[in-house]
Amino acid sequence: MSFFKALFAKKQALPTRSLNHPSELQVDDIFSFGDSFALPKIMRKQQFEVSEINTVELKYEHYAQLVGRGMSPQPVYISFPKNPQKFVKYSVLLTRQDVGDLFDLDDFSEIFEAPGCARLKPITFEHPYADMVAAEYLQQDFMTTGYFHQQDYRAGTPPQFNEEKHGREFEFYSLAGDQGQRFIDIFIFENGDTDVYLSFLRPASEISELWIKGE
Repeated sequence: MSFFKALFAKKQALPTRSLNHPSELQVDDIFSFGDSFALPKIMRKQQFEVSEINTVELKYEHYAQLVGRGMSPQPVYISFPKNPQKFVKYSVLLTRQDVGDLFDLDDFSEIFEAPGCARLKPITFEHPYADMVAAEYLQQDFMTTGYFHQQDYRAGTPPQFNEEKHGREFEFYSLAGDQGQRFIDIFIFENGDTDVYLSFLRPASEISELWIKGE
């Protein structure tokens, strides 16, 4: 009798995972920004789906970088480097045209010259990303070595540099403005590929809604 009871008993619903913070997002999950005027237009009240989760290994720590794709062809990036306020870093990836539109390229090239003490001011605030730009930036990092992993290592440790899968090595340059709240982050990879991010720190609460995939 117990066999038939077990066979025809109503199956209980499997417990679903909870999603309470942007750092818990997984691929295919969805997140939405609020309507705060502290957010740039590209993010304000926009919805994105997590398309990939990468890991940045830098300065003896590693943190996740989530790529969000929405209606615009321009993805947004949210990452979780350590900082005293436990803020989230929100970023967009600049094209070479964007860099040339926002900054004097001769001034920008000083970022890559020793000893790495560049000061940089934007040449315009008439740009789609202008509301993400600081009035002035001071250089923080010069030729700092790191590794970029196209995998999610939030629950573990990335492979070490002497192992097979050590990620893509890069040189890291960064500048900070607005009292350490806005950044230019530059990754130069071994093959010469260069990623320039325009970033800012804000509370996780700027992401107003989170949805688990399939729910």
